[in-house]
Amino acid sequence: MDQIIAALVGGFLAAGTGWFLQNRIEVSRLKRLKQLLIVGISDDLKSSIELYDRVIDEWEKSQIVWFTTLNELRESRQTYLKNRDWMVLINDEGLRQKLFKYYHRSADHINLLENQQRRKYDIQSKLNDVIRDLKIRNNQLTQEQALEQAVRLMHAEDQELFGINNFIPSGIQRMRDFKGEAKELLDAFSKGTDV
Repeated sequence: MDQIIAALVGGFLAAGTGWFLQNRIEVSRLKRLKQLLIVGISDDLKSSIELYDRVIDEWEKSQIVWFTTLNELRESRQTYLKNRDWMVLINDEGLRQKLFKYYHRSADHINLLENQQRRKYDIQSKLNDVIRDLKIRNNQLTQEQALEQAVRLMHAEDQELFGINNFIPSGIQRMRDFKGEAKELLDAFSKGTDV
């Protein structure tokens, strides 16, 4: 009987030890995963900050939103995009929610800014086609006269272009705001207190 009790107690101790070790290994794995996640997100944010500066600088120099820079900005978010499910490892709920909102709103804004710049190109291309057609039909027209007639023919597009030309500068200002948000998030992650 003593042997049976000893075997049962030994079995419970072995099972408890095995469970405890497995639990410690899992806790250690999750801690390491969280550390790597924070490093990756921090790298994403640092890269985004630099790219926001480049978008702003390019706009100030050329009055154009460059698609290549916007694509780089999208690509700089890979850690977040590939590991969204793991964001729950961030303990601070407020920080986690700010991170989700930042990535969601900034991605929407990047897409909107790109669409507006693309639409501007489309309207300008159509305007050039109309000017060319008008000048072919009447070779007496000067460039300015053809432009005036084309603008009258494209009244709706002219109004849309006016709106786009007002939106894009405010969109660039919004990029400055997202840069500030990225810096705040980066600061929160670098402090690391209860992240």
